[in-house]
Amino acid sequence: MTIKAQKFFTHRATTLLISFFAALAPLFYYASRSSAHVFLDTALFAGFSQVVFWLMMINAVLAMTVAAMRWRVSAFQTDSPKWLAALSCAAFAFTAFFAVVNIAILCVMGEESSPIVWRSMAELLPFALAYLIAALLAFFFPSVTDRRVRTAIAVIIILIAVLAILFMLYPPVYFDFLSDPMVIDNGEGYSVVFATSAAGTGYIEYEYGGERYKLYDESSGRIRGSSTIHSIVVPYEHLNNNTYRVGSMRVFEEYAYGGRNGRSIVSQDYVFTPCSKEDITLLCVSDWHTRNNKAKEAISHLGEYDAVLMMGDAAPGLQYESEAAEYIVKFGGDISRGSMPIIYTRGNHETRGKYASELSVALKMDKYYYETSFGDYRFIVLDSAEDKEDSHPEYGGLADYENYRARMTEWLEGLDATGQRTIALCHAPSLFIEEDLTARAWAKLEDLNSSLLISGHLHQCYLDRENEAFPVYVDGGHSGGDYIASLVTLSPSGIGLKACNMNGEEILSEWVEWRA
Repeated sequence: MTIKAQKFFTHRATTLLISFFAALAPLFYYASRSSAHVFLDTALFAGFSQVVFWLMMINAVLAMTVAAMRWRVSAFQTDSPKWLAALSCAAFAFTAFFAVVNIAILCVMGEESSPIVWRSMAELLPFALAYLIAALLAFFFPSVTDRRVRTAIAVIIILIAVLAILFMLYPPVYFDFLSDPMVIDNGEGYSVVFATSAAGTGYIEYEYGGERYKLYDESSGRIRGSSTIHSIVVPYEHLNNNTYRVGSMRVFEEYAYGGRNGRSIVSQDYVFTPCSKEDITLLCVSDWHTRNNKAKEAISHLGEYDAVLMMGDAAPGLQYESEAAEYIVKFGGDISRGSMPIIYTRGNHETRGKYASELSVALKMDKYYYETSFGDYRFIVLDSAEDKEDSHPEYGGLADYENYRARMTEWLEGLDATGQRTIALCHAPSLFIEEDLTARAWAKLEDLNSSLLISGHLHQCYLDRENEAFPVYVDGGHSGGDYIASLVTLSPSGIGLKACNMNGEEILSEWVEWRA
């Protein structure tokens, strides 16, 4: 190693910066665990991601040790030995390599999964700040001889600590509604769902039969105050052709005795109109995968509609409540404006992540397979759930969808024909991954006189008339930077299908007859 390189790698500022970035590497890598690690382990070998993580940790310790010796050992402050320069050079090389690894992971994730990394990094930010302050106090601060500089550093550290405590007690988030509510027809009533920018309570107010109602998002009498998603179940007759509004009170903390609350907010009045006409138009959206704005751009070219079919795959997964709030509740509220019913079909990506098991509670849906009706039109909603075997490593040993789909098939086979014009809904056009359950489901849907299956999942837009039972329509979703949304028009004479992209170009126009 040349003298110039030795001086560079042993410079005190260099060792401090290497130490800082070496510590950031495992933090960022850990933050990417939700989306990246399982693919690394699958492509290479089980546990590979853990090996990389601990190598990053070892390098962080190495870099910190080198910085500590350079800053705190008096013998090394004026004359640094070659072996210390070699250690510093090694720490620099490993830190640069791990930075490239993390950047590559972020690039592969793309626009869907990268926000989850930044959300996880935000959770780890206090640890990063604590490390930075500790490093400054241990290495840099004792070496500062200028009294004014030492005072300035002390004041900054104290200010950071005070602000951290203040922000922890009073998070700096303006409390408001994220969007209009979404009103889900869950087959037994309406689930009025809305989201706020911070945790709080939720309620709905309306008048019915001369009586005023104020219903809370509660569980056995205890009002839920720790969620940003709020949902209240209302009987069909209470909301149909009626006016309602929603409200919320911010909750900072809940105690065994008392609590600490913030401001209260109340929405505008919404006029809710059910679908009970002979001719109704349904907006159909699927596979928006965090692309709310692109989906809304395509929707803007379709014209008016009376209800919404949300066919699933809102995000790559549901690791946090905020994802469900942003990509399901806010999106549903934006496109329905709180004034029309939504039929929600779960996509396979809504089964992933630690919040996935909480989604049914948040939306007040006991199950994701059910039936409901808009006037004389019957909808049978099925849940394809995941699209791989339960043993797939993506599911982390937490999947039991084969038994779930078996129970759903038994439920389906227990339904009776009603004489209504019937449409089936399922995220995957193939229904289930089990051939025997799929065959049974197709046979029963045909027996129930279904005329069409509406689905998504494939990120394509087409009508399959060659299906043995009845036609299958695959809604578009996002693909190649574009988004395709659809209108499904139901009338006594048949089913009209129209799809267009973000530029307003017509992608599909088809007509399907009702089965006799």
